Amino acid sequence: MNAQVSATIDIDTNRRLLNRYRYVAHEAMHLFAGWMPRAARFELKCEIGRTIWENSLHVNALYLRLREIQSPAFQKPSDQAMVVLMDEMLHAPDEYALALAYYRVVTPSLIEALENHETATFPNSDLPSVYAIKHMLLDLRAQRERIEPILQQAEGAGKITAAARQWEEYIRGLLAAAGGVSGLKPRTKAPAAPAVRVPFKAPREAARDERFTNLGADFVAMPPEEEHARHTEEEFERYSTEILAAETVAVVMYQVEGMPWEFEFDSARHLYDEVRHALMGYEWMRQHGMDPFQSPQYLQVFRWRCQFPPVMQYCMLTMGNEVHAFPYRHRRVEAHQKQGDQLSEQFVRYDIADETQHVRFGKRWLPDLIKHIGETRPLEKYIEDALVVWETQYRSGKLPVNVE
Repeated sequence: MNAQVSATIDIDTNRRLLNRYRYVAHEAMHLFAGWMPRAARFELKCEIGRTIWENSLHVNALYLRLREIQSPAFQKPSDQAMVVLMDEMLHAPDEYALALAYYRVVTPSLIEALENHETATFPNSDLPSVYAIKHMLLDLRAQRERIEPILQQAEGAGKITAAARQWEEYIRGLLAAAGGVSGLKPRTKAPAAPAVRVPFKAPREAARDERFTNLGADFVAMPPEEEHARHTEEEFERYSTEILAAETVAVVMYQVEGMPWEFEFDSARHLYDEVRHALMGYEWMRQHGMDPFQSPQYLQVFRWRCQFPPVMQYCMLTMGNEVHAFPYRHRRVEAHQKQGDQLSEQFVRYDIADETQHVRFGKRWLPDLIKHIGETRPLEKYIEDALVVWETQYRSGKLPVNVE
């Protein structure tokens, strides 16, 4: 057993440690939600989305355990060094600096702390904690396995800058000042912030890497549904662009503060569902000899949405885009069944299942969201007004952006 922990973790230490792990995973959800639209590399963007979702599962497991042994379940750590560490993570100079700091510095320390905790706590009395820890470890180790090829490819391409390396070392120093994720390791003096630190500003543009060459194409009418092959190609090409929906949910997660944990939990799932839909489009296109990186990206949609408050963005997405898609999706399922196209049929049916849940999220949370922001209009009127904007600007394809 590692010398940094005693033979057993008593219940008071258990509360403190579980809350630290929860805090790291929870704050990482927030900072990654802020960064997701800014991350240009597609594979890294998708991994960020998956990390947000998997971290939400970890936070929820710890929440269920913590509420059994402390009240309130979520508590800000009393260790200011830990708070500074996670606050500073947000201000990375670029996406690779953020990835290096989180996946190569913080995540290994979290894994080490969880491994120690798993064997040092009371194995029977604290089995609910052990159960949660075991599942967290599976995900965290897999995250590192998936992210390493992305980082190594970036290193080989010369995309890891000196500034990113400096940021990695800065975060390593802040982690050491906090005694590691567990707080139980010897502490060092916190380093001063380096000159490469860039105060974070929520993005109003969605980034794409250099493989994408068609960033701002106008919406065009899809081929008639009767022309099944041509229409299906366009159908799945548009699925490949649903990363835009994930980026919109990320904006909402980052900018709307103070909502119940359950809203964050549902939003993390919503976000990663949209990432999966984009990946579904990529998979379909590649199986049919198409290059998804040549798909129009419609980045003007993100720019257009970002001029509206985040709750209105959420309303237009759930009550506009997602509610109105069902008749078309059901027609597509029937069309693919008639063609004997099981792959396309199954993809669309899974999409319908996801979108049904997203509409439920919208109906569940919009009443609380409009109260949360102090909106005085009744819910029905708020939705009606938002849908007028959605109908006249988004659905029309005009997407006017007011210059500030």
